Amino acid sequence: RSIVRDPSIFLFDEPLSNLDAELRVQMRVELARLHEHLGNTMIYVTHDQVEAMTMADQIVVMKDGQVMQVGSPLELYNRPANRFVAGFIGSPKMNFIEAQLAGDGALKVADTRLELGANRSFLQPTGTPVSLGIRPEHILTGDAGGQALGQAQVHLVEHLGGSTVIHASLNSGPNFGPEITVMVPGQMQIASGDSLPLSIDPGNCHLFSMDGARLCNE
Repeated sequence: RSIVRDPSIFLFDEPLSNLDAELRVQMRVELARLHEHLGNTMIYVTHDQVEAMTMADQIVVMKDGQVMQVGSPLELYNRPANRFVAGFIGSPKMNFIEAQLAGDGALKVADTRLELGANRSFLQPTGTPVSLGIRPEHILTGDAGGQALGQAQVHLVEHLGGSTVIHASLNSGPNFGPEITVMVPGQMQIASGDSLPLSIDPGNCHLFSMDGARLCNE
């Protein structure tokens, strides 16, 4: 009924929230086709970040009535303005690991020193606590290279066919470190209780202050 009136703006308020998973995917495609055909502005409210990433030209991320960031889906994915946006965009969600600035563009994570590059300058002094953000798909396993993050103790493995999601704790041993999620492409033969070496590409790291503000990732 709304379409035949040819309005200039459509407002969708979580229209797919009550549909099953398969139908949600189908309707996402149908709505995208409808938008392309009509050319009208569509404002779409959703808590599902997959819907936002796949359907939007521009995303407005809000928290408690405040706008956190406005940008294209890939802008929000690649350069989140703060920790809230970083944790909201992406599935599985971004890992956040407590760290300290170690000077000369480096971080200290537990007993591991990560060299993020001398071109990263921070106004905060050495020893300042920060939050290191790294997406599950950007964590490297085995001998894949990058900066060594340490050993991880595997707790749970989700075999999805096209990818494998690993839930683990850093620094395996009597005292487990922070929880971390790793997503690797394809089918990986690994089980709960295994130990797995992890590393990261400094170019894919995000740094946030302890109050959630973005620091730098150049």
